[in-house]
Amino acid sequence: MSMTDVLVIGGGHAGCEAALAAARLGARVTLVTGRLDRIAYLPCNCSIGGPAKGHVVRELDALGGAMGIAADANLTHLRMLNTGKGPAVRALRAQVDVETYPAWIRARLESTDNITLLEAMVESLAVESGQVLGATLADGTQIPARTVIVTTGTFLRGLCHMGEEKWEAGRRDEQAAYGLSASLSALGFPLIRLKTGTTPRLDFDTLDLSVTEAQPSETEHGGFSFQQNPQIPDNLMPAWLTYTNAETHAVIRENLHRSAMYGGQIEGTGPRYCPSIEDKVVRFADKPQHQVFLEREGWNTKSVYVQGMSTSLPADVQLEFVRTLKGCEEAVMLKPGYAVEYDAVPPTELTAALMTKRVSGLFFAGQLNGTSGYEEAAGQGLMAGANAALYAQGRKPWTLSRADAYLGVMIDDLITRGVTDPYRLLTSRAEFRLTLRHDNADLRLTEIGRAVGLVNDDHYERFVERKARISRVDEALRTTFVGGADNARLAGIGVGPMGEKISLLDLWRRPEVTETQIAALAGLDPNTERDGMEQAFLSARYETYIRREESQVEASRRADHVPIPEDFDYASLKAMASEAREKLGRLRPATLGQAARTPGVTPADVSALRLYLFQREKQR
Repeated sequence: MSMTDVLVIGGGHAGCEAALAAARLGARVTLVTGRLDRIAYLPCNCSIGGPAKGHVVRELDALGGAMGIAADANLTHLRMLNTGKGPAVRALRAQVDVETYPAWIRARLESTDNITLLEAMVESLAVESGQVLGATLADGTQIPARTVIVTTGTFLRGLCHMGEEKWEAGRRDEQAAYGLSASLSALGFPLIRLKTGTTPRLDFDTLDLSVTEAQPSETEHGGFSFQQNPQIPDNLMPAWLTYTNAETHAVIRENLHRSAMYGGQIEGTGPRYCPSIEDKVVRFADKPQHQVFLEREGWNTKSVYVQGMSTSLPADVQLEFVRTLKGCEEAVMLKPGYAVEYDAVPPTELTAALMTKRVSGLFFAGQLNGTSGYEEAAGQGLMAGANAALYAQGRKPWTLSRADAYLGVMIDDLITRGVTDPYRLLTSRAEFRLTLRHDNADLRLTEIGRAVGLVNDDHYERFVERKARISRVDEALRTTFVGGADNARLAGIGVGPMGEKISLLDLWRRPEVTETQIAALAGLDPNTERDGMEQAFLSARYETYIRREESQVEASRRADHVPIPEDFDYASLKAMASEAREKLGRLRPATLGQAARTPGVTPADVSALRLYLFQREKQR
């Protein structure tokens, strides 16, 4: 085969965004996956977004990614979460059609210039003198490549479990990858064993949803993507809420010995923040019930996903405990849930560009790096794809900091702290979450994406128009004053008199003043000026806190702009504690900021390192 710039191994959410990002930068891309009909497959659940995850979808969209547009185009359900809390933690969560979403992504790949799709299994990587040269397929075919991105998900030595039954597979009925796992090990990469799980699927027609709590869609919030004007249907489906109960828990406890996890068959560590139903019953024994959401998986399927009941119990036990749920007493189970364990590589093996430290030109993204979730995988895929293209073109790597994006938070967490269980992105992981909001992802990142080459002309033109609308409203509210002689105008909209004139933006800081009142005073239509009104409201109510956080962001950026030489001899820095010398010597952080975030490194250690670096630079 002819040389390709970027070889992507794996067609999941990471691989798809990686291929599309590399192609947007002009690289020739070959994407190899075991089954083309499972590209962008949704094996775990049918949801996209949620707190932190929804932020990432918006950030992907701001950088030209596909996940947000695909979700908007294939919606079945949509809600804005955490509306009763502050703006930092609000985010969209959608459910998408499990049949049409993958088809949409595949069509996007097939219609993109410079991308070739290939159905095959990769057996090994070709590496010489620390530089990746391509890969060899199971049939012996060699694919020469300037860079390789491995996005294998749960397929490396994948082993599925359901009660006492187990079988080799990356997913329920898909072949696991053994040769590639061995190839990584032979190159010196340490492998860790992780585990994830799925839930039963039920037949929609056998459920009595009238006794559950309907969770209607909320279409007024719009969709994920700012790259287009998404047409959100008004007739989206609800989800349905039910609960486990004492009977459910009794069935599970009585059968724990038959669980693959509690029976000792599973070696891998499961996700802390998405525990199985067995884990919930054991670890939270004081809880009388747990939420369970019933989510229909598409417009043309009867399959219902049982959100909150991931399990590795036998199929007969699954059916028994499902039928203890209110509304599911007569349920027919279409598919039982199962657990899958797989190989991953400690992400401390990576740079911030997601290139491995052991092999130049080799990038990892997705669950291979110890993460869980479609959104985390897609975000890493975009970053790896862009950097692989830049590497192939002889250009400098591109990274995002913790102050730039949740993508930066996630990658820094991974490469600095590593993982002991599948990593899930949370809003609490971001120290600057008031400035890293769901609503301003494009304002933070689209200019950056444009400079890298990820944002096309049409996307950028739409961004410029949106930014102008926001600026227009902000200007109107900052330069329009009321009070004094204008008290009659205030009285006309139900606002009390003021002795001195103040701007409409300052007036809006008052909690009793509404958007409707401000719009009336400014002569604005809140529907047509929705973007600007949203940003103006947040500026009015949170400006003091945002400015305080921005000063903290600047201090963080300064630390992240202090480089540490790759060959720095930590052992010679006796002013630093031995634990810090050992950990930093193993991790090899790229900047002072990353060194400061390393577990086990104290502020005193950082001060010693900062002083040494300053003196070294002064001497130079």
